[in-house]
Amino acid sequence: MLSFIVLGPRSILPVGLSTMTNPFRQSRTADVDHDVADTVRAGAGETDSIRNNARSLPTDLGLDPDSAEIPINPVIPEPGDRIGPYVLQEKLGSGVSCFVFRGWDEANLCPVAIKIVNWANVYDRPAAMRQMRTEAAALARVKHPRVVRFIDFGFDPRWPYIVTEFVEGRPLGELLRSGGALPPEWASYIASQTVEGLGAVWRAGLVHRDIKPDNILIGPNGVAKLIDFGLAMSTALRATNGEAAPELAGTAAYVAPEQAKNASAVDHRADIYSLGVTFYEAITGRLPFEGRNRVQMIFQHLNSQPVAPLERVPGLPPLLSDLCMWMLVKNPDERPQNYEELRQAFDTVMGV
Repeated sequence: MLSFIVLGPRSILPVGLSTMTNPFRQSRTADVDHDVADTVRAGAGETDSIRNNARSLPTDLGLDPDSAEIPINPVIPEPGDRIGPYVLQEKLGSGVSCFVFRGWDEANLCPVAIKIVNWANVYDRPAAMRQMRTEAAALARVKHPRVVRFIDFGFDPRWPYIVTEFVEGRPLGELLRSGGALPPEWASYIASQTVEGLGAVWRAGLVHRDIKPDNILIGPNGVAKLIDFGLAMSTALRATNGEAAPELAGTAAYVAPEQAKNASAVDHRADIYSLGVTFYEAITGRLPFEGRNRVQMIFQHLNSQPVAPLERVPGLPPLLSDLCMWMLVKNPDERPQNYEELRQAFDTVMGV
């Protein structure tokens, strides 16, 4: 196991990575905003989410969620339905509060992915409208090949919907559930691509706050793309919003310790921790912490040390195991401090 060296009063780096330069090292107290939030309850294993107020992000998407008429008797979308200029073709999946369909863009003659609110499971419908607008605004701000491309946002008026590019592929979570751990080289390649996408998210002034295998889409050529910005938080408005009550957001199995305490007061290093959990699962086939419920999972993120991947998978490259453990340090000041630093670490592990 590699030792660590101290680079500063609050920063450590594995010895094997100590020669890397870090020109983009971020401030330890990056600005974070505190959004007004509304709770969307989820079942076990789903995202425990408190959705952000739409006013925390750009409001130039053309739909006022407070004035849109919300249907009293919700209709369940089905393949063949038209929604705006799109035709629903196939249901790809569903969560607690939304459906995802493959659709057809009749104007541009191409497939698209369409996310639609499931009104039947939403108890605060105006809040759900604001959340959808928030997610659309977040996606619209990020333009990078490792992040799914935003296309449209509208209300038809049966449902609000978000349209993104359609990517042939499967979520990383599905690959792990069906096949177990990935070869270390492939897992590192996927994680490295995700780092690139998260760097673009951070440069756009956002924290994703729900990084997990199910939100990383893997195309047939191995290209990874980040999806689902439903919990994304803007980091630019803390000064204007002031202090806010602590909020909960994220998926318990992947949540950073500081995010479990107060998700409104996190920065990009919380996403780095969640990516570390995802990377751990990809190289070992299991989570670093396991429990019967969300409370047990969160308690371990706060208080327990994970078993090193190398101890779970003998023969794993030691440097790769150390990098994963570095991402999982409890104190965010002792994790990689920016995405350039983390990308260079993955380059070192991959021998680039």
